Amino acid sequence: MDAARERNIFGAFALMISDDIHRSTQSQAREAGPIASALALLAHEPGLSIRTLAAGVSLSHAGAVRLVDRLVAEGLVERRAHSSDGRTRSLYLTRSGAAASVEVLAARDRVIADGLSVLSDAELELLGALSQKVVRARLLGLEHAYQICRLCCEAACIECPISAELRQRARQQQ
Repeated sequence: MDAARERNIFGAFALMISDDIHRSTQSQAREAGPIASALALLAHEPGLSIRTLAAGVSLSHAGAVRLVDRLVAEGLVERRAHSSDGRTRSLYLTRSGAAASVEVLAARDRVIADGLSVLSDAELELLGALSQKVVRARLLGLEHAYQICRLCCEAACIECPISAELRQRARQQQ
């Protein structure tokens, strides 16, 4: 086997699907940038702080504040008091934000389904198992989990491998 060739082909595949996902989800957002990821991440994790959202969408804190300001102004997100920290605000999608998130995630799913439609059910299951193995092994921690899952559809991810890996690591540290 030529491992360099296999890695190269996988890299091209991953980049192609990633570019398609990016284009498709961006088309559902009102402007370019991390809005689509922010909407999907807040649907997945309601109540995130700006700091955590910033980590998840790879923005500076100031950039995330500006992003949230735009999302609030557009009626997609609302700030609420945090349950335990009076200095922190929790972020929640509005009805419009939730609807926009559904569209973003549907666009993502269509791209992935189309891209993988050439695989048989058995091949898709194998790809899923291999992908799970890789993401669990490469996970750096909680903030990285938010980055990895920023465009995940929580409803589709029963027994999330990222959450399972975080739980396993926490048990090992005890």
